[in-house]
Amino acid sequence: MKPIIAMNGTGMHLSIVVPLFNEEESVGPLLDRLQEVCSSFTFNWEVILVDDGSTDRTWSTIEKRKPGMIELRAIKLRSNCGQTGAMVAGFDHSHGQFIVTLDGDLQNDPADIPLLLSKLDEGYDIVSGWRKDRQDHWSRVLPSRVANGLISLTTGVSLHDYGCSLKVYRADCIRKIDCYGEMHRFFPAMASMTGAKVAELPVRHHSRQFGTSKYGFNRIFKVFSDIFAINLIIRFSTKPLKGFVFCGIPFALLTAILGSLALAAWILGWTEGKAMFFSVGSALSLLGLLLMVSLGILGELTVALSDLSHTRLISVARHNISVASADLRQKE
Repeated sequence: MKPIIAMNGTGMHLSIVVPLFNEEESVGPLLDRLQEVCSSFTFNWEVILVDDGSTDRTWSTIEKRKPGMIELRAIKLRSNCGQTGAMVAGFDHSHGQFIVTLDGDLQNDPADIPLLLSKLDEGYDIVSGWRKDRQDHWSRVLPSRVANGLISLTTGVSLHDYGCSLKVYRADCIRKIDCYGEMHRFFPAMASMTGAKVAELPVRHHSRQFGTSKYGFNRIFKVFSDIFAINLIIRFSTKPLKGFVFCGIPFALLTAILGSLALAAWILGWTEGKAMFFSVGSALSLLGLLLMVSLGILGELTVALSDLSHTRLISVARHNISVASADLRQKE
C-alpha cells in the first residue's frame, strides 16, 4: 500500500483521539494494536487518550504505558463530560493535520485506519466508518438504524452509520465546530454546512471484550432531541429569522383558529364566556408568534455582527491538501 498522508513540510501529520470512560482493561490491548498498525506509517503520528472522568484505574494504566510509548499523550478530565466533550478536548490538544477518532472499548479495529486514510486521499474531507456487520445486541442496533435513517433524511447527508466513532477528518474541518450533548455523531452533517465532502467506508466491528456498555436506554431520547437541534443548526443557523418563523407557524394557525371561534362566538351569541376564552387564547397565540419573529430578528442581528465558526469554515474546507506521496518520508 502506498504511503498515506505524507505531505510537504514537517510536524505532526496524524492525531488519533480516543475517549475513555472506565476502560482500564482495554487500554493496554488498544495501545498495543495502535502501535502495531501505526509503526508502518512514514509520517509523524500521535495518540491522544482522553480519560473522561473514569472512576476505575484507567488513568493509572495510561500512566504506566507512557514511558514506553513516545507517541502517547493523555488528558484527564475532572468529571465525566460525555463522549462529545471528551472528543472536543482531544481535538483542542491535537497537533495533527488529520484526525482519527475511535472508541476505546476495542470494538473499532485500528487496522481499518489506513483504509480510511486511503479513502480520504480521493479528495474527501471526512471519511466515516460503517459497522456493516455490527456485533451488538438488537436493542442497540434497531434504534441506531432508525436514528441513522432520520439523520440522513433530515440533514441530506446520507450515511448508514452516524454512530460509528471510527472516522478520519481533515483537522481544519472539525476543530472549529462547537458541539455539545451527543453531537459527536453529527460531525459529518455539521461539517457539510462548510462544503466538506463526506464519504463512508465499511469497517470491522468486534464484540465488547471487557467491561459493560456505557450506553443506556435514556441515550435514545438524547439522540432524538439532538436530531431536532442539529436540523435547526444546519438549516437555519445562517438564516435564524426563517427558522423562528417556521417554528411560529403553529402559533399562527392557533391564532387564526381561536380568532375565528371568538368572532363566531360574538356573532352567534354562544354561551357567555366562550367568546372571551377564545379571544384570550387567540391573543396569547399571537403573542407567541410575535415572540418567535422577534427572536428571529435578534438572531439575524447576531449572525450579521458575529464571526461564526460555520462561516469561517467554508474557505478552509475547500482547500484540500493532497494526502498521498510516494517520495516523502517524514518520520524520523
